[in-house]
Amino acid sequence: MKIGLISDLHTDVTPRNKEIVPHLINAVRAAELDVFVIAGDLAWHLTELAETLNAFHLAGLTCEKLFVPGNHDIWAMETAAVTSRQKCRIISNLCQECGFHPLIDEPLVKKKVGFCGTIGWYDYTLAPKGYHFSEAQYADKQLMGAVWRDKRYAKWMEPDAAVAHRFEAELGEQINAIRDKVSRIIVVTHHVPFRECLHYHGKLPWDFFRAFMGSKGLGARCLSEPLVTHALFGHTHRHIDRQIHSVRAICAPIGYLHEKPAAGLKAYAEQSLVCFSL
Repeated sequence: MKIGLISDLHTDVTPRNKEIVPHLINAVRAAELDVFVIAGDLAWHLTELAETLNAFHLAGLTCEKLFVPGNHDIWAMETAAVTSRQKCRIISNLCQECGFHPLIDEPLVKKKVGFCGTIGWYDYTLAPKGYHFSEAQYADKQLMGAVWRDKRYAKWMEPDAAVAHRFEAELGEQINAIRDKVSRIIVVTHHVPFRECLHYHGKLPWDFFRAFMGSKGLGARCLSEPLVTHALFGHTHRHIDRQIHSVRAICAPIGYLHEKPAAGLKAYAEQSLVCFSL
């Protein structure tokens, strides 16, 4: 089985982020994948998100297509009354209409390989060491004039830790549901499951905002299940492929294309799509 991963397309950030989509589609087609995974952060606006999903759908790709939303995707900005939970349900419906399997709803089993997924969230357990910020300071999500935009637009109506632990529990339930049906499990999240996958600069405010990258609980769920061999994620905008004990952790982001990649969009798309075989 051949699996391809991409994340953080952010098609609403710059024109280049949108222009790279056809190149990604061509890269996916050329790779002859069995399963294609998008690990979140397509666009905060539902119309843009749907257009991006539908572009892959209309391309007639024959592989299975999986999606988990990212924190930008669940920003509840359309109307004051919409919550992030409600937006998750809307995104799941869009996935089904656009030929994507919404992993946040249920796992997928293909040829004895199970795929389980969640957005994930943060509970500040990946906060940098050596500082003494309080939980209240992290919950405020701002430092030295910089603001983590989830503060304004992520509307879960509960504390961050409660959100993170709920998603961790849902991931555990998915794993339990398919454990006896598969030979291995691939976990897909948007948020980062392992501290080892983060880069701390040793300066503020950068390090402060690493607290919002993910949670230890996500990684613990992966490592506690012997069938989990891979953890695919996004959010960091850094290419990562490393072994964390029994789990291969992979991140394959596009990121913000404020400048045109030196090699061009086509080559950048081909380089960014990470493929591996089981």
